[in-house]
Amino acid sequence: MVMYMKSPSTGIYFRVNKKLLEEFTRVATSLGLSRSEAIRRAMELFIEKYRRNEKTFTEEMRGILKGSKLSSRDLEEMYMVIR
Repeated sequence: MVMYMKSPSTGIYFRVNKKLLEEFTRVATSLGLSRSEAIRRAMELFIEKYRRNEKTFTEEMRGILKGSKLSSRDLEEMYMVIR
């Protein structure tokens, strides 16, 4: 889980379907969480999942060039030329 140092909070506002909010509130309450805490945790999980699935350029190139004899160094050099 991503942990952040205590810092000044920023409020956000967003619109959500009433049924979704009711269900979210029910689940958060059953877990002993406020809606704010549950939303913070959901945001942290969203970021964590994104970071886990994020691919580097080299990994993408390896997928494209599957079976190629190019080394990681070759791919990095190709990347630098493209940049």
